[in-house]
Amino acid sequence: MALNEFINSYVGPMAGAFLGRVLTRKQAFRLADFIAAKLAAQEDSALYQAVRSNLAVVKGVPYSSSELDGGVGRVLQNAAHGYVDWYRMMAAGLDGLESVCEIDESLIHSALEAQSNGHGVVFVGGHISSFNLFLLLLAKKGFPVQVLSYAQSEEHHRSDSILRERFGINATPISMESLRQAYHRLSNHGFVVTAVDRPDVGGSQLTFFDRKVELPIGHARLAIRSGAHMIVGVVRQVADGTYKVTGPPIIKPEITGNIKRDTLTLAQRVAGIIEGFIRSDPEDWMMFLPVWPDVIPRKNSGISGSPSI
Repeated sequence: MALNEFINSYVGPMAGAFLGRVLTRKQAFRLADFIAAKLAAQEDSALYQAVRSNLAVVKGVPYSSSELDGGVGRVLQNAAHGYVDWYRMMAAGLDGLESVCEIDESLIHSALEAQSNGHGVVFVGGHISSFNLFLLLLAKKGFPVQVLSYAQSEEHHRSDSILRERFGINATPISMESLRQAYHRLSNHGFVVTAVDRPDVGGSQLTFFDRKVELPIGHARLAIRSGAHMIVGVVRQVADGTYKVTGPPIIKPEITGNIKRDTLTLAQRVAGIIEGFIRSDPEDWMMFLPVWPDVIPRKNSGISGSPSI
């Protein structure tokens, strides 16, 4: 089993939680750096090629550019550090969460204000830094959220939902039933969370880094149909080794009566916001699927991979 497969396996998070109890944060980071370096050395792997091709598009350089050398390693190191802090929270519980990650209080205030005015709120984010900490912060703040996660037909994705449920987070793989639940929740002024930057063959063509990509639009459709407002929140690493959830002001979708057009307009607006955050720090984007597989040299085509969440 490859190292990245073990990290995302059913037992990987359990092992991580155990290590979170017995290792200091500094010791755990050293182990994480070792794992990241091993993964980054596997240049023929699907994981390496996916990350490098994504960086190539974000930075606007060819796949073979020397500007990308070392970039995959930094992405994987950042991701590994995020896993360390996620595992440590699983081991220690939420009491120490806010010493590691804080949230812009204006996001909390605007969400509660929208709810008091009769609107649900869709929180959307990207695979930037440690998105899992964003979910835990919402739980810590007392938000009864429903998380729409990617369909979990593969064994190694189940562990994330199991662990999130330990913290009272309602994690539901995307299906017709979970989408109905999300619509009902939003219609009753509730909260839904999902990530929106993974390529989705069931999505729609949006412009992302000046290229057309099929990205999810379900979050936008839910907001338009339910009258919910939307908050784009991303987790950023800050200089002192902690994290902060930040984002632009709450979005009040424009509703013209043309549901299809309004949905695409909102989804494109969100994609543009996520793109801006990724551009500001490309090596903090933890996307392990090739968003633009045509960028990978043809001899390496046909690869696939799995994101962490």
